[in-house]
Amino acid sequence: MVKAFVLLAASVSVIALHATEYTSLEEALKNPIAVKSLNLSNKGLTYLTENIGKLTNLERLNLSGNKLTALPKALFTLKKINYLNLISNQLTSLAGIGSLTNLQTLEAGFNRFTVVPKEIGNLTKLKKLQLNKNGLAVLPIEFSKLTALEIVDFSYNKFSTLPEPLLGAKNLKTADFSYNKTLAAFSKNIKQLQSLRLLNLKATKINSAQIEELTWLIPDCQILL
Repeated sequence: MVKAFVLLAASVSVIALHATEYTSLEEALKNPIAVKSLNLSNKGLTYLTENIGKLTNLERLNLSGNKLTALPKALFTLKKINYLNLISNQLTSLAGIGSLTNLQTLEAGFNRFTVVPKEIGNLTKLKKLQLNKNGLAVLPIEFSKLTALEIVDFSYNKFSTLPEPLLGAKNLKTADFSYNKTLAAFSKNIKQLQSLRLLNLKATKINSAQIEELTWLIPDCQILL
């Protein structure tokens, strides 16, 4: 009986969680203070109004699969956001992202970013960062402040070497640099990433001799080539 009650309570909690996810900004603005999760994915949006700033308790925002070229300034006033999904838009800048200091997950692959702003260093709670399929070649030194990072996806970018600022992510467990077709080098300091368990280097210029060296530098890490 007790077990059945626990399972029922868990099911109710899951249903309640999904029930609180809004899929329309107009609906969310009818009771803005109550909104914690907003999913506007795949709606063909070309812009997002500054009214988003009224959702002061927003924690999760999904804007994936739209046609956004810029984000409203009001978005960066929402200090409680811990999950932000920007995948598959037409964004060229992450300016303002440093204001969202409670972010734990930032997914922004399949956009048009060519730089990561220095303010990324403010996101000290960030655990997962996905920036695949952009035009990135370097990381700012401030990236080294992201000590909580556990997962990064930089696949399909333009890195020629594993970026030094990544070495500050002492808790990094998974790093994907596959299909960076110019990637051919790494620093011996990569040995600082002793928590790393998976490093994907498929479709790069890293050769088998370098892989052997990597296995000595980070012996507990599986390396995909």
